[in-house]
Amino acid sequence: MSLLAVLGALCGLFCGLIMVLFYAVIYLPARYFIGVDVDAFETLPVEWRVGLSFSACLFLALIFTGLPERLHKVGVPYVVERLNYYNGNLPIWNAVVQFFTAAIGLIGGLSIGKEGPAVHLGATLGGYLARKAKLPQYGVEVLLACGVAGSISAIFQTPLAGVLFAFEVIFLEYRQRYVLPVLLSSVIATLVSHYLIGPLHIFSIDSISSVVLSLDLFLACFALVVFIVLLSALFLHTQKLLWRFSDVSVWIRFSVIAVVTALAAIYLPQTLGSGYGPLTDVLSGEFVVYSLFLLVIVKTLLTSLTVGLGVPGGMIGPTFIIGGLAGAQVAQIFESEFINVALFALLGMAAMMAASFQAPLTALVAIVEMTHSSEAIVPALFVIVLACLLTRVFFHQESVFAERLSYIGMVSSINPFQRYLRQHTVKPVAEDVLLLSAQLPLEQVKGLALSVVDYAVFKHVEKWYLVRRSALLDTLQTLEFGPQPWLVIEGERVLMDLTTALESTPIQLIDEPDSLEAVLSWFQTTGLPEVLVSLPDDCFCLVSRQRLDQFLLEDS
Repeated sequence: MSLLAVLGALCGLFCGLIMVLFYAVIYLPARYFIGVDVDAFETLPVEWRVGLSFSACLFLALIFTGLPERLHKVGVPYVVERLNYYNGNLPIWNAVVQFFTAAIGLIGGLSIGKEGPAVHLGATLGGYLARKAKLPQYGVEVLLACGVAGSISAIFQTPLAGVLFAFEVIFLEYRQRYVLPVLLSSVIATLVSHYLIGPLHIFSIDSISSVVLSLDLFLACFALVVFIVLLSALFLHTQKLLWRFSDVSVWIRFSVIAVVTALAAIYLPQTLGSGYGPLTDVLSGEFVVYSLFLLVIVKTLLTSLTVGLGVPGGMIGPTFIIGGLAGAQVAQIFESEFINVALFALLGMAAMMAASFQAPLTALVAIVEMTHSSEAIVPALFVIVLACLLTRVFFHQESVFAERLSYIGMVSSINPFQRYLRQHTVKPVAEDVLLLSAQLPLEQVKGLALSVVDYAVFKHVEKWYLVRRSALLDTLQTLEFGPQPWLVIEGERVLMDLTTALESTPIQLIDEPDSLEAVLSWFQTTGLPEVLVSLPDDCFCLVSRQRLDQFLLEDS
């Protein structure tokens, strides 16, 4: 655990630095060349807005046309796929593609978020550190969780929400054994982000002083839940319709995105990008009521279109904006002294994230950490639980990421048996073996009587052989009947030639597997009853199928 804690801290440090670099690549060029924040697209001239969206789609189409198909896979669904099917091995080049393509899309004003790409980058970093440290599968998963938590923490500066996101969205379960290294990574990434970028103030909630739990409040909350559930369904099912066109030329798909984004840039520029500018404007009273509902619907459809047709961006940030604007709209409809626009924006953000990604605790903790306020916890729990429940009951809807994996024929979580195997190395089923020479001095053979190890191995003509210690001792007793064919005289030394002294079983040698899942797969593939495993420091152990089955039966 100490090694994992050190690696987790290192992962958090690197995640924080990578996220700061990601911020710099996205924001600094816009501030230098345009003179405004990259998300403030509504302040730009219309020709700039249209030009940026078309340029981004053009560059992305050129990049994906020139790249091999295997490098097109990016984002959170790809992270879950590699975790479940490839033991968390995430290729570096896919992360490089994710970094630059997401940056291009965000600079161009496409309706995507930076959080999904951040998860991919953090998970790749965690997996890379685990491979370099030669950790078993359990360690790989811990470091991958550290990377995910660290990246989310650095992006939002929400350390606890980052940890919960890793468990609720990526692993789909809480794993107590992972918590300490993951927490350490998350905290360090937040500190790095805070030190290099400064505090991230998403929006001000100074107007939320106290929450009165009245009937009017909960009626408005119920209306908000219904609105959020419908938006969540629209968000997912629009993407499902567009996933059917995944095989269409990237030029056609990205041209459609460019045209639709350009129209939004002309008529409703507040829908561009992933920033919280529109939500901040609503809270300051700059939006008129009749445009708010239109903004929510257009933002939902535009994000669904952009992500559904293959632009490598995230969805978490846009869902926050959609939920926050929806909450503000409901608050403006229910005019009451107990209903505050800022409060309902907060509730809408939490409900939309929870419904879209089926991550209730992550959503709750995220809005508390981002706003540094706990006033809204009770109504937030109400809208979060109800939104998740209604989404599942009426629309049978899982997380957007899980739905995407299901669409391409993959599962978002492995079965409990696989999970159990992955959490164990070969040590619980390994038996010690003695490493002997093919020709052994008789004194050493006699010394085996004092050993408690049952098996021994020796190498002969590039092959390994397995013998029982008791069989060696029985063979030694045959000297009582006279000289034996296996005796070898070398000067004053008398040796036993193990290749002729007794029947030995050839055995295959493999490097130490990552987990018991790999061991079981090896036995199923080869059909052999036992295998010799090479451990660090030139040590060996014996693993048998019988011992593995006994271990699984005892712990089942």
